[in-house]
Amino acid sequence: MKGLDRCLFILSTLLASAAAFVVGGVPTPQRLSSGVLQPMTHYYPTVVNINAVSKSTTALCMSSTSSIGIVASSAVAAIVSQLRHHAKLLLVLLAASLLFAKSNPQTLLWPGTQTDNDCSAPLPAGGYGCPFLGINLFDSGTKHYGPFYKPWQLGQKYGKIWRAYFAGYPLISVSGADNIKSFLKNEFKGKGVGVGTKMIAGEHNLGELFGDKALLYENDAAKHARLRKLAGDAMSPVAIAAALPSIQELANQQVDRVLKEETIQMEELFDEFTLDIAWKQILGLDLKEEDVTEFRKMVKIWINCIMDPIMMVPFRIPGLMKFTKSGRARTYIVSKIEEKLEKLERDGPDSSSLSKLYFATDDDGNKLTRDEVIHNAMILIFAGSETSSSTLTCASLLLGLHPTVWRKVKAEQEKIVAELGEDFTRETLDKSVYLDSVIKETLRVKPLEFGETRLVENTVVVDGKQIPKNWFAMLNIKQTHWNDPSTYREDGSHMDVMKGFQPERWLDDATKPSEWMPFGEGGRRCLGERLAFAEMKVFLGMMARKLDRYDLVNVHGEDDIVWKTDTVMARPADGAEIKATAADHTPAVEYQI
Repeated sequence: MKGLDRCLFILSTLLASAAAFVVGGVPTPQRLSSGVLQPMTHYYPTVVNINAVSKSTTALCMSSTSSIGIVASSAVAAIVSQLRHHAKLLLVLLAASLLFAKSNPQTLLWPGTQTDNDCSAPLPAGGYGCPFLGINLFDSGTKHYGPFYKPWQLGQKYGKIWRAYFAGYPLISVSGADNIKSFLKNEFKGKGVGVGTKMIAGEHNLGELFGDKALLYENDAAKHARLRKLAGDAMSPVAIAAALPSIQELANQQVDRVLKEETIQMEELFDEFTLDIAWKQILGLDLKEEDVTEFRKMVKIWINCIMDPIMMVPFRIPGLMKFTKSGRARTYIVSKIEEKLEKLERDGPDSSSLSKLYFATDDDGNKLTRDEVIHNAMILIFAGSETSSSTLTCASLLLGLHPTVWRKVKAEQEKIVAELGEDFTRETLDKSVYLDSVIKETLRVKPLEFGETRLVENTVVVDGKQIPKNWFAMLNIKQTHWNDPSTYREDGSHMDVMKGFQPERWLDDATKPSEWMPFGEGGRRCLGERLAFAEMKVFLGMMARKLDRYDLVNVHGEDDIVWKTDTVMARPADGAEIKATAADHTPAVEYQI
């Protein structure tokens, strides 16, 4: 810290000198009676006379090269002179700030990093990175790891709880089931005394794009409970069971495409499948073929805004909804929701999730407001498309790498069809125990890296570490899975897609993971979890019924796997391209589950 103090002292001295120089005036060139400028010999705060300069244009054009330099100097002098009044104040204040900051320079270089002096617990280990900007946490993916490599790296270095600075905001990463539960006990204690939910470095733009009236961002305990109850009606077991025929129809169409193509990228297939569920089941729209293409395009643009760094600026972007692609995409989606709400108002309820949101009432007969309906529908679209599609893409890669696991999935589905028939029902999903284990294991190895961020409104202590007031805290899902004592291996093999992918671990309480939270934790646990599992079980189950086998086109072993670096969740760079063979209905029951 001595070196930093010395730099600050020198910088403040230089700035003080500069301030004194500005206070004394700026050098201005003098003018001869002929109108020709001469080199500066005095320092007076005189603004260049524009009319005089115009009259001397001819003489200047005939002057030597040195005269050109003099003209440039006088132009600069004129600009500096205009700014002199403000520059004096700015430089004096900055110099004073630097001198003041000598005792605690981090608060100047990393604003907002003040600790709570009334709390005896220390800050977690960590670092702040570049002054004012911090550490690039979110745009830090690598092809060998996938997105968000830097947070994983910091977790390996500093442990379960660590601090950092990102885009002008101090934050602390919290991992470990006990630590996260301890932290979340402070939610819903009232404004200014607990923990709330807020988008880090993006509330001005991302908040509006995603909808701040959604369940996810309500911090009042009573209002949140009301929202969760009403929105939960759209995601109840009964509601999901009613949606299964529609989900099965869409899955069947996409699996048929797999069999028609020589090779196909499963990522593209899953994106279309989950987005089609969004418009058909979640929103209940009746779209023409050309409208379906436009809807898919707009939702993808809207979802991708979460990875756009420009959306993290600490002010509202002018013309956000009109002049940005993300804003126009959201406006399009909202217009479709509005059209559907008008139809529901006119024709009454239907089987869509939006209808259940719109007509749900609490014990007093109150309904969600129109904005609450729209914003929660948007969150369901995001949860039901991006996360499900990413997980399905990873699952298809993992099943291709583990053919024995694939045969066990097939064997289970053949047994279920023989017992219950071809239709996917609630009972069908409940009996798909091994398939459930495959999906859970995929989410263990390749989960969403973080849950939503929380704003700490009053200092809390977790595992002996201080999380100060006005800092952000993010729940680190990937690191929680990594450090799960039930699965942990020192060499990291428990999270390896080849060595660590073991669905059987979920079938025995002795090996079952004890710290697994891909859908979050606490009162804000993902409301769309049931829908996501239904989507994934139906699609993978349909694949197992209609495909005998499939081969990965570009990946033949762990060394061939390359990950995308700028996605919300992990996705293979080749989109999990496969070549499939149709099922011949030869029983696969020889594989014991």
